[in-house]
Amino acid sequence: MFRMKSFVAAPGLALLLCGTAHAALTADQVWQSWKDAGAAVGLTISAATENKSGGVLTLNGVSIAPEGAAGLTISDMTLTEQSDGSVTIAPGADIGVTMTGDTEGSVKLTHDGLTITAREADGGVAYDYAAAKLDVVYDSTYPGMSLDGSEAPKVSSSGDVSLANLSGTYSDTPGTNRTFGWSLKADTLAYTTRSDDPGMELKQTSTSTTQDIDLAFSFALPSTIALADIQSPADFTKALNEGLAVTLSTRQGESSGTMKQENAMMPMDLVMKAGGGEGSAVFNKDSLSLKSMAAGLDIESGAGAMPVPVKVTSGPMEFGLTSPVIATEAAGDYGFVLKLADFSVNEEAWAMFDPQGTLPRDAAQIAIDISGKTKMDLPALVAAEETGVPYVPALESLNLTQLGLKVAGAALDATGAFTFDNSMGMPMPLGEANVTVTGANKLIDGLIATGLLTQEDAMGARMMMGMFMVPAGEDTLTSKIEAKEGMQILVNGQPLPM
Repeated sequence: MFRMKSFVAAPGLALLLCGTAHAALTADQVWQSWKDAGAAVGLTISAATENKSGGVLTLNGVSIAPEGAAGLTISDMTLTEQSDGSVTIAPGADIGVTMTGDTEGSVKLTHDGLTITAREADGGVAYDYAAAKLDVVYDSTYPGMSLDGSEAPKVSSSGDVSLANLSGTYSDTPGTNRTFGWSLKADTLAYTTRSDDPGMELKQTSTSTTQDIDLAFSFALPSTIALADIQSPADFTKALNEGLAVTLSTRQGESSGTMKQENAMMPMDLVMKAGGGEGSAVFNKDSLSLKSMAAGLDIESGAGAMPVPVKVTSGPMEFGLTSPVIATEAAGDYGFVLKLADFSVNEEAWAMFDPQGTLPRDAAQIAIDISGKTKMDLPALVAAEETGVPYVPALESLNLTQLGLKVAGAALDATGAFTFDNSMGMPMPLGEANVTVTGANKLIDGLIATGLLTQEDAMGARMMMGMFMVPAGEDTLTSKIEAKEGMQILVNGQPLPM
């Protein structure tokens, strides 16, 4: 069944900090709005004691929990009314969750000077927060797996997440589309994780530190539909048409990390470094767009699962994906971008399969840039999975702006453009693509010399190249692929089948 559990969970928790703002907020109003919002999403919010004096509401033994279950506890909290109409919220030092059931353990949050200020903003409430440091520490155990049917020992998992010099804002703005916003900036984000699975004889430890975190997220929810009522593709389509939307932007500086795995079959010892990067995501009735860029990556692996140390390096990386969301009379834009520059491995890794240095050690390059127009309906695709009735998007055009690959001295480059006639029930292409390959024969010779390719396989590869490509210079081949009326496909002027 189609369920929007992921969409429901995060905004449901965010509702705890919501409500319509008054000209001047009071501590009682803020506290009551939390309790009301908690009840709306199935959470009980309470305090063991409440004391109001001189514009300061003091709460002790605060609990936020689902009905009949353990939840988040806060030792104490003060809500202080300010002269400018805002309310300053100071949580106590003891904040945590105790887990029971199959998974047992605890999650504890500690902070250095965490303060939260509630204020009126555009008819809603915004919460500004800041802290010199915030740490989350967890420690848990859960059932492991047994390969022989015997009772498996429990798996332990622990770790900590730390943010330094953090600040941000959470906001709740009412309107035709109620908009929840969240932002976070931090000098560093660091974590350590540890796991021990005796049944699988596997121990793993990882660490990571990232500089200059900058995140912004917004979620728009139509006032005409409750989030929990989105139970089918039709409900989802209705919500999108009425304003359901998500946006996300991220930016980060350099990062570094380690990963050590102790296992007889697959030991690992990795050291990783990455340059800064940024990304974005947009999802609404018109478009799904995902984009990310990173400056580069270095990964070093000590000898373990591999007989020699391996070092992988990469230059700038780019990823992009665009698609229409709901089909309309006019086709929407789609696209896919994947670029990886200067991807290389160290000489010790090359020498494992090419000790004589037969193959060029040139860094690999990958570049894919495809775009066009299509009528696409993502909810219909989801419905097709449930009903088994296939849904086929109506492709109208394809622009092959770039398709490039360079590896071990050989290179492939292709460009092209096609349009599609969908009147026959399936897309009928019209257009052409041009392909150039250089260094292919030299690469095949090198692969034969290293033993990675047999003479028989090489002969088959060369025959295929001879059928679909024509010589255009020293170790250079080209091919022109044309799609004409009546589903006629020509390769270098010759119709298929050749």
